[in-house]
Amino acid sequence: MGGKAKPKKHTAAELAAKAKAATTSVGGGTAGIAERDKKANLTIECLEVGCGGTKLASLTVAQRHWCQKHCTCRRAPNPETGRCECFPAERYEPLFNKPKEAVKTHHNQAATLASNKNASKSVRDKLKAQQAAAAAIIAAEANKGTKPKQFTAKASGPSTI
Repeated sequence: MGGKAKPKKHTAAELAAKAKAATTSVGGGTAGIAERDKKANLTIECLEVGCGGTKLASLTVAQRHWCQKHCTCRRAPNPETGRCECFPAERYEPLFNKPKEAVKTHHNQAATLASNKNASKSVRDKLKAQQAAAAAIIAAEANKGTKPKQFTAKASGPSTI
């Protein structure tokens, strides 16, 4: 039952929504900019003076930003390179050219080396082929300096006479 004569003005859901709106960040303002930059891993800023620390995500974004904000020649971008003639590529390219180390390993590779029970069939087959090739190489290297085995008549097996 409710109160005596007065109905409730606000429900619990309304009060909770008001509290959430008052305390939760929705990404606006300076704090929101910093939060978005942190999520996108934006660390490179425009190198020109007076830009206010504009964040640049890639070289193409830097080229577009240069054409719109800093271009002195005011010509159309070169269709081959896609950038303005006055774009200082020697300053901006080293910022974005980071060597990418591509290590291709199967997610179960450590498990397959220890045991084959958790690996897929294709991974197990590849591993067996690798192990067989390695065993053949090791055997070839081991037999390189030795003479091939000569079997005597005694060890050759039963005779048919």
